[in-house]
Amino acid sequence: MGQHTRIVLIDDDQDACDLLKMQLENTGRMHVLYSTDSEEAVAMISRELPDIAILDINMPGIHGVELSSMLAADESTAAIPILYLSGMVTPDEAEGMVKGENRPSLISKGSPVEELIAAIDRLSGS
Repeated sequence: MGQHTRIVLIDDDQDACDLLKMQLENTGRMHVLYSTDSEEAVAMISRELPDIAILDINMPGIHGVELSSMLAADESTAAIPILYLSGMVTPDEAEGMVKGENRPSLISKGSPVEELIAAIDRLSGS
């Protein structure tokens, strides 16, 4: 059995976190920790140093883009790939946004979980 991809998920929607954790861990290849508190997110990511951080964009307190900037400014977390998860865009809009090696990817919350898994695999090199 190979090593699990370690993921920290930050989303203010508890039900979405529970569902995504279950779906991703059911692959047998991922371990997911999550927080619904954006204020706690930086400490959690710094403590866990995951393979990938999945950030909701529209959050109370610190929004996902600001959180991503905070992580990028910290030497210990700067190299962690970021995957934005947003309900503000449709799957087609998310697909049309610029993706690149050094740019965060964006997945719509309306996208099939298989697209999220593929993005995680791409970012983690699996």
